[in-house]
Amino acid sequence: MAQLLQNIYNIAPMLVIIALFGAAAGGFWLVLDLNRKSAHTHYSISERLFLKRNANRLRKIHLH
Repeated sequence: MAQLLQNIYNIAPMLVIIALFGAAAGGFWLVLDLNRKSAHTHYSISERLFLKRNANRLRKIHLH
């Protein structure tokens, strides 16, 4: 049991770093996606985030 906990403590920092890099990449992609689509509309970033989130919710509702 102690060996298992020791392995978890050794692996945990790497998993946290991977999660942080994933979150950073996701945020970077979101900013690029919003800026690329903003050429056609004149919405603020907060309005585009709101519309994107609600569009995803509506897609999920329609699928179920």
